[in-house]
Amino acid sequence: MRYAETGYNLEIDLATGNIERVETDPKLTELHLGGLGYSVKLFWDRVPPETKAFDPENLLIFSSGLLCGTPAFSFNRTVVTTISPQTELLAYPMMGGFWAAELKYAGYDRVIFRNKSPKLVYIYIHNDKVEIRDASHLKGMGTVEIRDILKKELNEPKVAIAAIGLAG
Repeated sequence: MRYAETGYNLEIDLATGNIERVETDPKLTELHLGGLGYSVKLFWDRVPPETKAFDPENLLIFSSGLLCGTPAFSFNRTVVTTISPQTELLAYPMMGGFWAAELKYAGYDRVIFRNKSPKLVYIYIHNDKVEIRDASHLKGMGTVEIRDILKKELNEPKVAIAAIGLAG
């Protein structure tokens, strides 16, 4: 199944700034197809059942689907898996667009965030370059404004952005 996946996760510890490219187990992909199945398996293995939404043990996982980034029609979903602060249960909202495909093109199947950053940051991913960058200048802005500013700042008119906006 490696033809439909990159075989790598990007793991980012926001508290320490540590960034790792981690090879995935192809057996897990075979057993837990797609972004949601694989993400739920990661949660099962790594997050204790008593974990609450804002606990450091909680993960935030952005996953691309198995066929995302391939010529297959209508497989453009990104799954965001975490414990919801509203329900304290596992949540897996999905979004469309090009974000998941761009993640695959950069060489990753998913991004796994751990811990909390002491300051407002954003993650810049461009092929094999991954950086944690200061985002203090984006505080208080909505997602459309963030998108416009980052496109101009990065000089990348077609950049794919996932932004939390005012709620975060």
